[in-house]
Amino acid sequence: MQATLLRTLTTGELPVTQRCRRTARTAQNCCVTDLYTETFGGGDPALFVHGSGSWGIDTFGGQRDLADEFCLIMLDRRGYGQSPATASMGWQTDKDDVADLLADLGNAHLVGHSTGGTVALLAAAMVPHTIRSLIVVEPTVWGIADLTDSPPERPAAYHDVWIRAQDLPARDFLIAITEVTGVQDAEAMISASWAQSTEADRAAAEAMRHESWAGRAPIDVATLAAADFPKVVVVGGWDQALHPDIADMWASGWHQAVAAEHSALARGINARLVTMSRSVHSPMIEETCAFNELLRDTWRAAAGGIGSG
Repeated sequence: MQATLLRTLTTGELPVTQRCRRTARTAQNCCVTDLYTETFGGGDPALFVHGSGSWGIDTFGGQRDLADEFCLIMLDRRGYGQSPATASMGWQTDKDDVADLLADLGNAHLVGHSTGGTVALLAAAMVPHTIRSLIVVEPTVWGIADLTDSPPERPAAYHDVWIRAQDLPARDFLIAITEVTGVQDAEAMISASWAQSTEADRAAAEAMRHESWAGRAPIDVATLAAADFPKVVVVGGWDQALHPDIADMWASGWHQAVAAEHSALARGINARLVTMSRSVHSPMIEETCAFNELLRDTWRAAAGGIGSG
């Protein structure tokens, strides 16, 4: 539901995602036994981990142009897309899945968005010797920034709403977790998005309702800081002039707390912090060409060197 929700949160048209220059090779049960992956191109492998309410190709479809030089592996996390649901869904199981896949690959570039960014951070700390480079986009992380910049009451309130709202229908779940970020008319926002959603979008929202919230995941900052592979934290500019619909998140202080966490994460793990000024939460969709250029440059620079832990 990533692209649909993004249109709700931003104004103007989104960039058209580019076509893949190569014929796609679709592979199910790639390395990790029961999870679905799609593979594009050849060359050094790059594993993509999507966020909540989406699936692999829905989030990273615009990155297929990179298949002219790299082997792109787009994973559907458990319960999302074409991967089966399990009794336990969320970062606790996803981190093991991604770490196992990385170990099977031997080494790979790793890219994660939102919840997938959290999973990527966790997996990279588990198997740092397998990482060629790590790029996380607007990851869900809390508890790293100074408490004055990011009061713990914010993630505590969000987690409480997430737990209570899991008993609601998927649409109402989305409304509840949007309201807690400070959005005043969350019901209208989500309802407009829901009206445009596909069956696949709604299935992804349903999966999101069943997973654990990634904001509770403990990030091993010390291990990641010590690892010598290239690390990049990518964030949107969250410009209210470009995106008036996000004003409530600024007014509530929610965005400032999230931004503080991302800055603290980048400092803590010795990563480069890159802001994509025209984006909000999904630069890989909102600024596809610039994002792809960042990936290509980072991957090329990492060629010949594999991280160690």
